[in-house]
Amino acid sequence: MARLAGAILVSSIGDPFSQTVSLVLLYQATHTPLAIAAAFGAEMLGVLTVGGLIGAVSDRVDRRRLIVRLEWIRFLVVVSLPLVTSISILLLYPSLFLLAGIEALVQPSRQAAVPELVSPGEVGAANSLLMTAVMVARAAGFAIAGFALAHVSDPRPLYFVDAFTFAAAALLVGTLHGMGGGIVTTKLRGGVRGAWTVPGVRPFLVVAAAMALFVGMLNPALLPAAYALSSNGPTAFTQLETCLIGGSLVGSVIAGRIQPGKRSLGLAISVWLFAMGVFAVGLSPSFLIAGVAVAISGVGNLMYSVANTSALMEAAVSTNRGVVMAARFTVTQASNVLGLAIGAAAIGWLGPLRAFSGFGLGLLLVAAIYTAFLAARAHARWDTMRGDRGHAQPDRDWQGKGEERL
Repeated sequence: MARLAGAILVSSIGDPFSQTVSLVLLYQATHTPLAIAAAFGAEMLGVLTVGGLIGAVSDRVDRRRLIVRLEWIRFLVVVSLPLVTSISILLLYPSLFLLAGIEALVQPSRQAAVPELVSPGEVGAANSLLMTAVMVARAAGFAIAGFALAHVSDPRPLYFVDAFTFAAAALLVGTLHGMGGGIVTTKLRGGVRGAWTVPGVRPFLVVAAAMALFVGMLNPALLPAAYALSSNGPTAFTQLETCLIGGSLVGSVIAGRIQPGKRSLGLAISVWLFAMGVFAVGLSPSFLIAGVAVAISGVGNLMYSVANTSALMEAAVSTNRGVVMAARFTVTQASNVLGLAIGAAAIGWLGPLRAFSGFGLGLLLVAAIYTAFLAARAHARWDTMRGDRGHAQPDRDWQGKGEERL
């Protein structure tokens, strides 16, 4: 498990380099935000194409071999980008499509392997560790990439950093054994539709899609909110980001302690916590209170991510866990992009703080609906148990009377 965490950590540090360099090159060449939007569109198309068509490949193919081979392909693609972009910057779009499609296979395959590498009671703690590693690594990666970009005239050589992180990740994963997969009877096609039919998975996928939608709305809102709350917008933004990361770290610790039998309850609590934090940001009379609210939202968001991912892993089995995790990746990415568009429009219409309040109300509605669903399901189970006892009681009465007659 430590080696898988190390592979994810190394790979996640390098990802911001490629992302930042690609966006910088596109904007420098075109001077239009549409080029940036097209880059995200190419990535989303790659995710939806792969996730929707061959999301089950991580169940059919040995996961260790699949991940290693895909990491080496990513290495070759990224290491070629300095040359490719010097020919034409437009060649970045098919490269981004390919890299996003590979990520749509690698990330679910890693996640599906977690229950194969740890005991059932350690799944939540393992997911907490992995998500914390990704969060810290990406924060460090963006910081290093930003520093490097400020000191180089041509950003293209920074692609090599990301390329070699993929190579390192491939070497680390190659040392692992027992990651699952290799179910040759699994159909390659299916994706989200196949996962939708797995018992117990549907509610968690719906919650994941809804939450990703609001997270997408919130992504473009934090910077404008920082300017609305403080006269020094850039400094305020970094402070709010620090609050968010701090809250996420606390949330990862709490999420790792949620027992498997209480996963649904923990998920509901985390959604309520996230919703209240976001709603409070919009109502904050001061920057200090807004910072606390952002930290609370970070706690809830990370708790939700770990609880939802762990619940899906536990609802699936070894033969379909890959397609379930691929479905989660696909629906969350699609919802996130849709949320970005809605969020940008809402912020322009309402302003950042009112938009935060509106997003918070939407999240509170999600929390209420999911809580009502859990209550209805618990009530139905209780009625079933009472019915079973009611049917069993006449048999016991009959047996007792028979013994008396004898």
